[in-house]
Amino acid sequence: MAKAPKILKRSESKGEEEHDDGTANSRDEGINVALSWFLHNNCTSNVQLATLSNVCRGWRKIATDAVASEALELANDDNVSEQSSTLRTLLVTDMARGLVIRQKGPAEDNNTDGSFCLAWFAPSGIQLTSVSLEDDDDDGNDGGAHVVSITKTTKSNSSSKKVTCCNEWRGYTHASEVLIPMGFATSFVHGVFDATSKLAFGEDTSPMTTTSSSSLSPSTSSSSTQNNSPSHEYNTTFSVRGASLARPEGFCLCLDGDYIEHTHSSNFQKPPHASTEMTPSNVDDWMVEYLDDPSLVDEGLSSTQRAKKQRDLGRILLPRVIMSTRRKYPLLHRFADTDDDRKLTQPSNGNKLPRLDQINPRGSPHKHLPFEKRQRSVQFFNPDRSQAVRMITPKFDCGPVDGPITAFVVAVSTEDGCFFSGRSCRYEFGHMYPTSSRDMQNDMSPICIATGKNTEGKQDKSRTKPMPSRSFDSSSEDDVDSSFSDQSMHCLCKFDSGDPFQPRDPSVDDTTEDCTYRGRMGPGLWHCYTAVFDGQNSIIRVDGSNEPSQTREDFDDEDDIDDADKACNASKYVGSGSLDGLTIGSDHQFDMSLCYGEIEGESGQGAIAELAIFKGRMEQDDIEQVEKHLMEKHGILSAKEKVEYITKENSNRSKPINIESHWQEDEWTRQAHALIDQRPPWKLVSEPIPLRVLANHPTVVWQRVSQITGVPMRIARIGARKSNGSSDW
Repeated sequence: MAKAPKILKRSESKGEEEHDDGTANSRDEGINVALSWFLHNNCTSNVQLATLSNVCRGWRKIATDAVASEALELANDDNVSEQSSTLRTLLVTDMARGLVIRQKGPAEDNNTDGSFCLAWFAPSGIQLTSVSLEDDDDDGNDGGAHVVSITKTTKSNSSSKKVTCCNEWRGYTHASEVLIPMGFATSFVHGVFDATSKLAFGEDTSPMTTTSSSSLSPSTSSSSTQNNSPSHEYNTTFSVRGASLARPEGFCLCLDGDYIEHTHSSNFQKPPHASTEMTPSNVDDWMVEYLDDPSLVDEGLSSTQRAKKQRDLGRILLPRVIMSTRRKYPLLHRFADTDDDRKLTQPSNGNKLPRLDQINPRGSPHKHLPFEKRQRSVQFFNPDRSQAVRMITPKFDCGPVDGPITAFVVAVSTEDGCFFSGRSCRYEFGHMYPTSSRDMQNDMSPICIATGKNTEGKQDKSRTKPMPSRSFDSSSEDDVDSSFSDQSMHCLCKFDSGDPFQPRDPSVDDTTEDCTYRGRMGPGLWHCYTAVFDGQNSIIRVDGSNEPSQTREDFDDEDDIDDADKACNASKYVGSGSLDGLTIGSDHQFDMSLCYGEIEGESGQGAIAELAIFKGRMEQDDIEQVEKHLMEKHGILSAKEKVEYITKENSNRSKPINIESHWQEDEWTRQAHALIDQRPPWKLVSEPIPLRVLANHPTVVWQRVSQITGVPMRIARIGARKSNGSSDW
């Protein structure tokens, strides 16, 4: 009798378990249906999809199947209904669609609808070459296609001084490189591609085909193979569809020996713009004409002569490579100014924040804040700093794309300059087009985006002839105009490179206000810049904070102002043009470069560490996630984090430092430059400016480091002439 209740209880328990299982199954089915509905109707950002796919294996399976089915429908050119799934606008869906199209055959993927990555150039892709600032008289027998020698003689010693330069910038090509910063797991990305391939070609399809495995994730073997592959084999993939390679303008593939050998291989395809057959002799003819060396016309070029000519070009075309400064926001280091405050703020382990005089010769502080980092960057000077240079990509493999466009740039500009633009039309992002006479005088314009209008973006300038000699006579305006009578003189490889020394096209008009959108932040420091080119819905963000838009101060001063320059039409056509490629470090006309060269003194010394371009308007969640990834990677605090850090540090100080918002600090800096640099009769009137801001002006500061690299800079003593001598006093 003692066991009876127990047996009965077990029986009841078993029934309850069976009942619970049924309820659980029903509940799980309901959750699955709800999740599937949400994915197809409300999942509008890549961050949302990544979050849901990381909850558990069951949810990951549902998300995988949903993305794969939508990708397959897009690959089969199914008509998109009015109630199409929101998944079709996400990056991973477009990648899976592109994978199926490439697996089907060699057909081109010219679908530019939806959202996808056009290009992403990171510090890891900067290819280095050592440039000697010493005279090079050899015959080029070193065999290196990327070794450049530069002539420069110093009085102190005759030993060779070497400069690190960039001969090529290789962008991301793997799906995981683009998607992991948004929170996706590698296993989910691989699962989506496998599921899509199986839906398209059947269950017997091998999970990792040759097409997909080389573009999914940068494994150790594939990454090293890809990085060591010849430049002409480093192509775009279904993950990055615009451009994956950038080179200095005028330093294109036509200079590479392995590319010339490739031109007469069986699988070579002539670039569409080249009407001449691509043979070594024709490339030699182009080089002879471009290098303007009559002695080589009849003789041709040997491999050693070609390498030597490449080095000669490199001395004036290759940009420098630097390491960005750790101190991207120098004001944070003011919390270690005095001995009393350092005693209050120093941690228990005895570590102290560095002062400006505690910097080693290489520019790295002995102690630095935990979030501060340095990254490899491209500075758009040539090796001897005599002139500005720029880099270009080939025309986008996917063809020209229309707006909206979302762009991310980690860069610094000490004065006005353009971070990037399109290849043959205006698609500019940088510090340009000042809003006031003060900013115009000091070349310290706010951050700005500007594009061409719809008709400008669709102009087709065919280029079919080799590049001409760079010698030209610009003694008169007629000569300059005549130099643009034939726009077809470009190189013979896919870069379609023009002559970097050719004068700018005078027929290109300046931008109007209806094609311009401005923020508020001025140049001077490293920032993470974000821009969305989308008409009057455009936005600019700096360090994770939306920039307030502004227009020119003199808008309403003119009665006969054109409609294109009226305030009510500002930014109306931003993003309406087409983006067909990238010009990095300058605008597409090479009229507003990021660097100016030593002829301009210490001004215009900008640099770019990372650049990412996406087709489409990214959701706010995605923008914030990419910004977070970039700022953590480059050691940049967001605007909110700066305020929190300053508040925390001020709470430990006997005399808190009064640091205003980042916009106010920037305004004070620009106003200080205007006050000190103004010319007679000194009529500029200003609001009160803190002395600490005025004391940091380059002409009066006692200790100074480069805003670009953090390296200490030599300053002239008060009253000294512009020399290394002592003070006149």
